[in-house]
Amino acid sequence: MDGGTAVAALTEAMAGAEPTEVEVDEPEQQRLEDKEDDEVIDGTSQTDALHSVTINKFDDPGLGLPPSLLKGLYEMKFVRPSRIQAISLPKIWNGRNLLAQSHNGTGKTACFVLGMLRICEPGLKKPQALCLCPTRELAQQIASETLKMGKYMLEESGMTVKCILREERHERGAAMTDQIVIGTAGKISSLIGIKVLDTSAIKVFVLDEADEMLMTSQGDNTKRIRKMLRSPNLQTLFFSATWKEETVKFARSLSGIGGDASWATVTIKRKYIFNDQVSQLYLRAQGKKDKEDRLGDLLASIDAGQVIIFVHTREAVDTLTRKLTENGHTVSSLHGRMEEKNRDKVLKDFHQSVSRILITTNVLSRGIDVPAVTLVIQYDMPVMKGGMCDPETYLHRVGRTGRFGRKGIALNMIGDDKEMKVLKQIETYYDRVGLIKEIPPTTDPEAVTELLTVK
Repeated sequence: MDGGTAVAALTEAMAGAEPTEVEVDEPEQQRLEDKEDDEVIDGTSQTDALHSVTINKFDDPGLGLPPSLLKGLYEMKFVRPSRIQAISLPKIWNGRNLLAQSHNGTGKTACFVLGMLRICEPGLKKPQALCLCPTRELAQQIASETLKMGKYMLEESGMTVKCILREERHERGAAMTDQIVIGTAGKISSLIGIKVLDTSAIKVFVLDEADEMLMTSQGDNTKRIRKMLRSPNLQTLFFSATWKEETVKFARSLSGIGGDASWATVTIKRKYIFNDQVSQLYLRAQGKKDKEDRLGDLLASIDAGQVIIFVHTREAVDTLTRKLTENGHTVSSLHGRMEEKNRDKVLKDFHQSVSRILITTNVLSRGIDVPAVTLVIQYDMPVMKGGMCDPETYLHRVGRTGRFGRKGIALNMIGDDKEMKVLKQIETYYDRVGLIKEIPPTTDPEAVTELLTVK
């Protein structure tokens, strides 16, 4: 069947056949952050047979998900596709290269995980799907989601999933046999270099948080890895909550996969880019010492679920952790310089609510889902090199609370006029001046506690 016939068949099937029978009860739907006024923009050519083709159920016969995979989805409470899933999955299923942008918590991960699971052949004991992401924590989370979603399919087929961790040691030439491989660019690049990770059979290449992967220090390794993948039928999937023009240019510059015409683009445009379930506030302090004291007072009084405190540097993580601990607070901390086993334990404890307050850098600003987080505190405002405001990091940090339709609160602690300027620049960038409300300095402590409590 040629490409045009396959597309026509897929489109026709989506229009009308009976759903697949699956012996599994459908639970309550997973809570995603779709909004009624979210606009679906299909940037694919209007002459393309897949333009604006969507699905409204996972057992749509046009997708043909096997019962074992549907069972895993339903067990995870995925019942009806979100907007990004509805518009992306038909394109992924038809082998299109895809640039997909949608906000945090809208179900992007499920799109490319399903794409990886569907394309792999159980009988071929080589890597066939490769997913790169910016941090080990996000890699572990994606691997966990893949194992949950593919639970019954993986058991039935014998396929395996490998999350590559930096501390692992591999002998040169000891070939990896896992069909799905997930990791960060540096470690993946080194394993390709010592011929542990054979790229000859890779059919789908995924970048999660694609703008972060391509525009930071991982960019060179990421581009190098992609250019090592030589299959003329390789499918490339870029997903992110935000785009930079440079990322789009790189995607369209890739050779050997049909050029611009082979790329589909989808965007879920939100009328108001911030999650309206998250209240955004700021509190002014009189310098560094006053900010430390106010944070300590807040942590002692608030009745929050779990709290993430973002600071700008690794040194600031250690310093703030030490000072809060000295003042009697129980906190945990995480940054990129910590040993891997310690990072894993900190995040595991936080996921399991063993620890309630986590101090971290931007290493956790993207993609990490901890549903019990009701309060995010930006102790340091996000800035780029040179001190310019970093609106996208602000957006991602705020997105760590209010996950999957829950309510949350984001508090910005402002210690001086420079930080106040950054906050106002962020409001201006998103054309939402006045969005972030001040907690007046005269507000009594009980009222502050009330403002920072999710009801």
